[in-house]
Amino acid sequence: MSSFLGRALGGALLTRAMQVTNVYLVRHGQQVRGGHDSPESLGYDAHLSETGRQQAQAVGRALEGAELDVVYSSDLVRAHDTGKAIAASYGHEVCVDPRLKEIGVFRDVPEDHSYEQAVGAEKAQEATTRMMEILKWDSIALGEGSAEFRSRVHGAIWEIVRRHQNQNIAIACHGGVINAFISEEYGLERDFLFRPAHAGITRMRFTEDRAVMLTGNEITHLENEDILTF
Repeated sequence: MSSFLGRALGGALLTRAMQVTNVYLVRHGQQVRGGHDSPESLGYDAHLSETGRQQAQAVGRALEGAELDVVYSSDLVRAHDTGKAIAASYGHEVCVDPRLKEIGVFRDVPEDHSYEQAVGAEKAQEATTRMMEILKWDSIALGEGSAEFRSRVHGAIWEIVRRHQNQNIAIACHGGVINAFISEEYGLERDFLFRPAHAGITRMRFTEDRAVMLTGNEITHLENEDILTF
């Protein structure tokens, strides 16, 4: 590669830019899972499992050298506890932003129902098939729509970036949030790009008007401790 092309690519893809904001998007650690046909409302704000707590500690150690200036999280407990593990070595408080919460995919399902109980087994299977076909949240009825979700996530993260320009930021959030931001930023139609691992790290770099994905779903810190889950 010529020095010219190296400089051009470095500028275009923000690997040589000087005035940048680095953001570490971290999916929360593994949460406690509900049983078969348990109400969807019980799972939305689930706590970390024992493995999830280990994963949160592992990602905290992985980011000890990132020189973080600030740590954000959603207001859901699994993300907030992951954020606290990241912030601990820096002595930071976690800044909570409710707009970073996971998509309310079952928002309008009655509190005491599973999705299958709410819509019936046949419609639930149709939703599963449709999701695999179109790769969008809109395939599931009774939930927050894709456009609404992507708008709140994209707006929240850009607002945080502009508040902390040229700093290093960790955001403990959710798999859907990470996908939503990248899809909206890159103008992609689909909502599902990849499945972030629990406590996996996706690095983004921002200038004043655009963002570039530097790495996706870093998992070495989880594999080294044999605690990788999805």
